[in-house]
Amino acid sequence: MSVRIRVASVHALLDRKSEVTSSKLQSELELSATQTMSFDSSSYESSSHLGRGKACTPCRRRKMKCDGNKPKCNQCLRFNRVEECEFSEVSVPSTARVLEQHIARLQSRIQELEQDDPNAIRLHDPHAAYRQTETATSRSGQEWWDMPEPPPQVARDLVNRFLPFSSTFGFFLDKSRFLTSLFSPTVSRPRPPIVLRNVVYLWGVQLSSERQYSSKVQVFLNRSLRSIHVALSAAQQQDTLYVLQAEILLAYFFFHNGRLAEGKFHSNAAVSLATMCNLHKVAAPRRTSTSSSGDILSEFSTFLPPPRDAMEEGERIHAWWTTFVLDKSWVVALGSPSIIVEDQESSTTRIDTPWPMSLEYYGQRPMSPNQGRTIRKFLDSLLTGSDSGDSSRLATLAKAAALYERADRFATLWEKDIMAHQEDFVQLDTCIERFKQSLPVPERLQSPSVELLHGLLVVHTLSQCASIQLHVRFVMQSSTSRSRCLAAANSIVRTAQVLPVQQMRLISPIMAVFFTSCSDVLLGGLKSLRSMRTAWASSSAMPGDNTLEAALGHLVAITEHFAASSPIMNGQLVKIRQAHASSTAA
Repeated sequence: MSVRIRVASVHALLDRKSEVTSSKLQSELELSATQTMSFDSSSYESSSHLGRGKACTPCRRRKMKCDGNKPKCNQCLRFNRVEECEFSEVSVPSTARVLEQHIARLQSRIQELEQDDPNAIRLHDPHAAYRQTETATSRSGQEWWDMPEPPPQVARDLVNRFLPFSSTFGFFLDKSRFLTSLFSPTVSRPRPPIVLRNVVYLWGVQLSSERQYSSKVQVFLNRSLRSIHVALSAAQQQDTLYVLQAEILLAYFFFHNGRLAEGKFHSNAAVSLATMCNLHKVAAPRRTSTSSSGDILSEFSTFLPPPRDAMEEGERIHAWWTTFVLDKSWVVALGSPSIIVEDQESSTTRIDTPWPMSLEYYGQRPMSPNQGRTIRKFLDSLLTGSDSGDSSRLATLAKAAALYERADRFATLWEKDIMAHQEDFVQLDTCIERFKQSLPVPERLQSPSVELLHGLLVVHTLSQCASIQLHVRFVMQSSTSRSRCLAAANSIVRTAQVLPVQQMRLISPIMAVFFTSCSDVLLGGLKSLRSMRTAWASSSAMPGDNTLEAALGHLVAITEHFAASSPIMNGQLVKIRQAHASSTAA
């Protein structure tokens, strides 16, 4: 066959016009021979058939027929992929075989759950998880990040990387219960749904410094976003609280990475879901009459089943106030209105959920009677001086967030005519100052935990920023406002200096916004001093040039410390430095 084709090609070429040169004839003869060899090779390839798993890696990946020639197959030689051509000695199971194995594991798990005895003591191989991690790839032909669920030891490792910082990023569930249900589920305490597991794994890879994990952030982010959309449309009652937790963690993830629009999207989704579930009415006083609008408050939301115990009710209280802090803190930073609008005259929107205690509290003693109107009573107690200041960390943070958003909202309304609202302005200023006085003094702490350090730094900074938001619009016309702003900014820096922030690796992303507000006040003071033409410079409350420069230097150093592990903090650090450079040049 090969010889016949070559002869036919030669005769065809000889019949051409005599002008064809001998060199061109030679090249065409070579081309003809090459095509013939290619035809013969292709014929051979189409007639041969390799066994499963015998093809080289590039051909298998591209779904091309491979002749199996070693060390390099003809397909790779033809397409110049010689360096890629490799033959794996590991047999790869078929798709059907992988599915059969997965079904077998699920059936085994179902049987175990159906026969579960909470009093039974089960023995486990302590090395099984490690062996499963090492052999998972070879058994399934997949890398661990491509599996529907990471291997047990990888999953545990990712969760352990997240949990020490979980409260920083809005985790409100009881940690011990979460771990138990995640790694030792029972019929009464099943595993958290995949949507929450995915987001926790996402945070685990985000916070990891190891390349094998940190390089997979986008993989788990895509997986988390897919599962959150499915969960919102198909969540069952018992999973709703977990979906809310996933939304909050996603919001903090995007804020932490400086992706503000996406963070706001998930923050709004969390607030909407919490409100829809009536979490602002947990343990609310019973009402037997209808409201003025004709609606009747039900004891429980149809989107959540009744809590199974006091601890679960405590988790719902924590869920509401964690959502509240997320909303009230970030609406000021983003310049958008709060979704949580409390109307004291409406029983539907009024917040009646009591202030949160520590989660351990709910498992030890019954809750005190709740009279409702939580925010209104807090503000009244500050005005009358009856607020005890004895609150859990989350409650203190929620109170500071309420004052922060309230100060910004009312200052915006009063800016055009402050004299008409002088009394209200003074009352709110009094509330903020009394709240700040009720906070723990950082200097008196003895060996605080990192979690406590973080909580103190955030709540002190947030309460000082409430003063700044209330007064900053009036600094050019009021000496009191000048004094309040500068005192608040210096207090933020002083608190960060007193607390051992070097022990803290991560911080809430909202602190990047607070540090920027603080730097704006300090730079405004410096600019005023140097120009000597504004009202700030004539104020007796103005500190010296050196004092403001020192405070700004300390603030930059603190921001640099947290910028190493916080993209949003790093972005704000750049803005602070640019503003400082512009102020110095001017």
